[in-house]
Amino acid sequence: MTPGEPFLPTPGALCATHPERPAALICARCGSYACELCQRVEAERRGYCVRCTPELPLASPGARLAATLVDRLASALPIAGAALLGVLLGRGRTEEEVASLLLVLVMGGMLASLSMVAWQLYLLLTTGQSLGKRLLGIQVVRTDGSPVELGRLLLLRNLVPAVLIFPTFGLFALANALPVLTAGRRCLHDHLADTKVVVVNGPTR
Repeated sequence: MTPGEPFLPTPGALCATHPERPAALICARCGSYACELCQRVEAERRGYCVRCTPELPLASPGARLAATLVDRLASALPIAGAALLGVLLGRGRTEEEVASLLLVLVMGGMLASLSMVAWQLYLLLTTGQSLGKRLLGIQVVRTDGSPVELGRLLLLRNLVPAVLIFPTFGLFALANALPVLTAGRRCLHDHLADTKVVVVNGPTR
């Protein structure tokens, strides 16, 4: 093993916390196996299980904003691209043909966008990192460093904040983001879900 790289387990080794999952590394502190769900790799590339993870630095507001923009762009691109393609292909066609073409393309784009959203949620659930967070090297974890459960991820961290935006005429979106500028660097949805976003050395595999 190269100095500074995480210890890799032998083929077929299983996680000590999740025995149904294959191990991804050996904890540098306690020597137990950790799967991709509960492994942590700090900035110096030392790998730990979730129980032994040192305190990781909190992600900056800029990194969190950039990751969110990447996620939103990745989800919106399929439907936007489909609509643009429909406009380009519709030149010289009748209005009825253009309408039919746009309907097919936009429906396909919507399906692709929904698939992207589903994939992002899968990444968050299995690794704590959406596409944007993987690119920015940041990760969502519980405040104690453990992985985030599905209920907290979907309901408390995403659905409840999204629902609150409408009755507050969008003001909740601003109120939700402002606490990230404080020393705690946690949005309101982080407080609701008992989560934080930390810096890791690249994507968790």
